[in-house]
Amino acid sequence: IVAGLSTIQETEDLDRVSLLLPGKQMDLVSRVASASKRPVILVLTGGGPLDVSFAETNQLIASILWVGYPGEAGGKALAEIIFGEFNPAGRLPMTWYPESFTNVPMNDMGMRADPSRGYPGRTYRFYTGSRIYGFGHGLSYSDFSYKLLSAPSKLSLSRITEGGLRKRLLNKVEKEVYEVDHVRVDELQNCNSLSFLVHISVTNHGDLDGNHVVMLFSKWPKVIRGSPETQLVGFSRLHTISNKSIETSILVDPCEHLSFADEQGKRILPLGHHILNVGDVEHTVSIEIF
Repeated sequence: IVAGLSTIQETEDLDRVSLLLPGKQMDLVSRVASASKRPVILVLTGGGPLDVSFAETNQLIASILWVGYPGEAGGKALAEIIFGEFNPAGRLPMTWYPESFTNVPMNDMGMRADPSRGYPGRTYRFYTGSRIYGFGHGLSYSDFSYKLLSAPSKLSLSRITEGGLRKRLLNKVEKEVYEVDHVRVDELQNCNSLSFLVHISVTNHGDLDGNHVVMLFSKWPKVIRGSPETQLVGFSRLHTISNKSIETSILVDPCEHLSFADEQGKRILPLGHHILNVGDVEHTVSIEIF
C-alpha cells in the first residue's frame, strides 16, 4: 500500500496542520491490511514526519517504508528493497512526533523542555515527549552489533586552562539539588588538542551484505540545567559484508561535542563524567582539571 503526502498538503508557503495521514488513508490502510491474506508493506511518501502509530501497532502490517519524494527512479529502488535485492540502510533525519505535538504553539521557538508549563521541547536533542520514531531510526534486513575498541577514559584540562576557570552551575531536578563544575569553552586555550578518536567494530549478523550508518551520541549521567537530552557526535557510513566485522572511527572534539550553550548563550564544558554511546554500547569519559 502506498500512502502519505503530496504537494497538496505540504509545499513552500503551505504547512500541514496535522501529523496524521490526510483524508481517509488510515481507514484505507487498516481495511486493506484486514482483508489481505498476506502481510502488508506500507510505503509512505512525504517530506516530513507522520503519526503512523495506527500502523506501527497493527500486527497485519509487516513493514513500513518511508521513501520521501523519491523521484523517477524511486519505483525501481523500492522494488529492489521489497524483493530483497538491496539491503536498506536509511536513517530518519528527524524525530517523528505524535499528533499531540501539534498542540505545541507554533510561535514558541524554545528548544528546551519546560515541565512547569507542559512544554516538551523540540528536536531530538531536547524533546522529552513520546515518539513515533526517533531521530536516526532505521531498520535493515541485517542485525548489527557494536564493540568499542578504544577510547580514552580520562581527559585532563591541566595544560590548556588558565587559573580560576572552574565555575559551578546550580542544578535543581525535582527535589534533588546539586552543583556541576564546568569551564567556559571560549576561555580554553588550544581546546582542539583534546580531540580523540573512538574506534568501533561493527558486525553484520545477517545473510546479506549492506551499508550501515554508525551513529555516535553523547549524554550526561545526570540532567544538567539547559543541557540536551542527547546529541549526535558524528557518524560513519560503512559497507558491511554478511557475517563479518568491519572497523571505523569517529572523531570527538570535547569542546564541540561534549559542551552545550548555557542560558546566556555561552558554551560550557561540564567537568566529570560524559557518556558516549553507539547502539547499546556505552563508554564513560571523565574530564577533569589536574
